[in-house]
Amino acid sequence: MDSLSGIEKFHYHRSRLEYHSCFYVAVKLNQAPDNASLRSALEVTISKFPLLYSNAFTNGGNVTLIPLKNTIMLQDVLKPVDFNSLDESFNNYVFNNVAFDYEVDKPLWKILVLKDRRTLVLCTDHLIMDGMSTVAFWKSVIAGLNNSDLLGAPDSGPVFTPKAGLCKVQQHPYDQVPFSVLGLLLWVFVRLMVLLDFANLGLIEKVFIPHLASKDLKFKNYRFPQGLLDSAGGIRNDNCQLNLHISSPKMRLLLKNCKLHKVSFTSLLSAVAAHALQSISSTQVEGSCIKISVPMNARGDVQKILEGTPNSSEFGNFIKSGEFSRDLSKLTELWGTAKSLDEEMASQRYSNLSIQMTKLLNLIDVENFVQGKVNAPYPGSTFEITNLGYQTFDCGADDKYFVEDAFFNEPQGINDVFTFAVVSTPVGGLNCWLSYPKELQTDLQPAIAYMQKILDGLSSET
Repeated sequence: MDSLSGIEKFHYHRSRLEYHSCFYVAVKLNQAPDNASLRSALEVTISKFPLLYSNAFTNGGNVTLIPLKNTIMLQDVLKPVDFNSLDESFNNYVFNNVAFDYEVDKPLWKILVLKDRRTLVLCTDHLIMDGMSTVAFWKSVIAGLNNSDLLGAPDSGPVFTPKAGLCKVQQHPYDQVPFSVLGLLLWVFVRLMVLLDFANLGLIEKVFIPHLASKDLKFKNYRFPQGLLDSAGGIRNDNCQLNLHISSPKMRLLLKNCKLHKVSFTSLLSAVAAHALQSISSTQVEGSCIKISVPMNARGDVQKILEGTPNSSEFGNFIKSGEFSRDLSKLTELWGTAKSLDEEMASQRYSNLSIQMTKLLNLIDVENFVQGKVNAPYPGSTFEITNLGYQTFDCGADDKYFVEDAFFNEPQGINDVFTFAVVSTPVGGLNCWLSYPKELQTDLQPAIAYMQKILDGLSSET
């Protein structure tokens, strides 16, 4: 690796400036694994993915991901915590207390173990993983647990030992994606803006961090960045947290409804959230246009463009941003909204324009870009929905270890007012953590009640 790519620089500076601590994906297993089996499974998993044994170091003026020089012991990445379940207090504990330092010989991830010893919470710096990377991590670990036969093996010891000839993190594939004609035009445009920016015209901020117009929806009781930052300038991470859970049988009915109307669950959830916001009193908001952010998995795009092997993009950050706008005053029928959003999502899913835009981050000062988002008068999106989809984690009831439930969540962020973090499993059904600022606890209650009522109705027998 020569240097971090644009998308990696964004995550690096956001974490370094302490505007993002970590995110997590947790699995609840059918039984508690012993430490000897976990140690063996982690050792195999770490050996497969160089990002798991690397940290960010400044090298020759550039920041790169370099393998660690120190041994990683099991206790370095496995930490028991005094919690019985994943609830609001646990979530805010994680996002306030679990963060990772750069420029040190320590990994950028760890696993928290709840008191039941069955619930394992992978916390990671966003620099080295996206949501689908955590799925790959857990698939590998659970496969290792199911293949282990370690009677009498030690329950502590190293899970990584540095040695010569270790595989290193490669340059991010986004940097190998060629510019399209539109991408080249954007490249010329941004280069011109960078040159003009020396005249302090502020063009970069105006284009990359557009301010909301008067028509855009803003909550009167949520002031930015006061609602995001504490007195010391760090993220507050004191959001209200609600799990919109749908059991497995009900989820099958809900997906059947989605299939009948030819929309994805992400499109439906976006539509439900949009219609729910109509129930908020007009005295509590300004404007009526909302902006919806939906991060999308770009692995298929990269493999198609570069004709690489699937493993080349299995681990790392392969996200592209989907952006959608709706005027609440013009929404009428729920499934109609879901259908129109689904069509737009499909269009953006098969477009690599977002990757082209991400490559432009290599041209600008990314640290200033991140700081500019915090200094903006309001977040760029009303809400974000990140859906990791339906995951079996390549295991089932016939295996010694299988996943009974899974959970995904992210900290209070600089891009959105509130967030939905979604993952589904065959046994546990759907868990969707809704995270929203304390200032909106009262204002959002009608919207939350609407979402719960609609999702329950759509997942019930008629």
